[in-house]
Amino acid sequence: MSQYHSEMITEDGFTLPFTVIEAKTNSPKGIIIYFHGGGLIFGDAHDLAQPYIDVLSQNFHLVLASYRLAPESKINVIIRDVLLQYDTIKQRYSSLPLFTFGRSAGAFLAMLVSLHRPVDGILDFYGYCRVHVPSFLRPNAQYQTLSSKITPDIINQLIQNKPLISGPMQVRYPIYIHARGEAKWLYYLGIQTSTQSDYNISPQQLKGFPPMFIVHCKNDPDVPYTESEHIYQNVSNCQIESLNFNQHDFDRVVNETNISLYKGDCL
Repeated sequence: MSQYHSEMITEDGFTLPFTVIEAKTNSPKGIIIYFHGGGLIFGDAHDLAQPYIDVLSQNFHLVLASYRLAPESKINVIIRDVLLQYDTIKQRYSSLPLFTFGRSAGAFLAMLVSLHRPVDGILDFYGYCRVHVPSFLRPNAQYQTLSSKITPDIINQLIQNKPLISGPMQVRYPIYIHARGEAKWLYYLGIQTSTQSDYNISPQQLKGFPPMFIVHCKNDPDVPYTESEHIYQNVSNCQIESLNFNQHDFDRVVNETNISLYKGDCL
């Protein structure tokens, strides 16, 4: 498998790296740009397990895209970063169909890209298309007890004084716990009003979306399954796989069932 690392420079002079894993086939079906999850606060572009990479890169060039993380960088910066990733990749592979793929918050970014740029299809693993969601606006029960043990001093020590694109879960997760447990997530993203149209894809906009493939657990404690139902009801060409688990990122465990979801005939 051939892969290479490259980078792009943003308008404000920040360096955004990305990795291209070229398709195993000599006649690739297109490009998949992958955006990692982590609530836009933690995570890394290289968090896909190798078996999933092997499946996706069988017939597609796979791009592992980076973006700046919150709260050091705000949502508008993050959106500009992912649009630049799209523009750069589309320019390099202008003749091939381009698909966006994201997990959780990364799926939100994958959909935002589709809102602003031509995309041929979207892979959405347990994501959402809007931030004006009741469970995002109030303290999350899963995190509330844990967040009470995280003091402001701890948070201040974890937040850096410069932008970053990689935030290991063991270091950054307390910020996310605090953000969700104290209902400060939108504040950390720099969103002043949850109903702002820039961060909420409307049902009318969803109706103009390209084909989508969604996977989501019905009892997801982090991102409500109803968000995927909402997308499914509004995107005209949409396939959804509903799993009977009470997990969020169910695919963190690599097994044959999860690999088969990545093999789905959705592209």
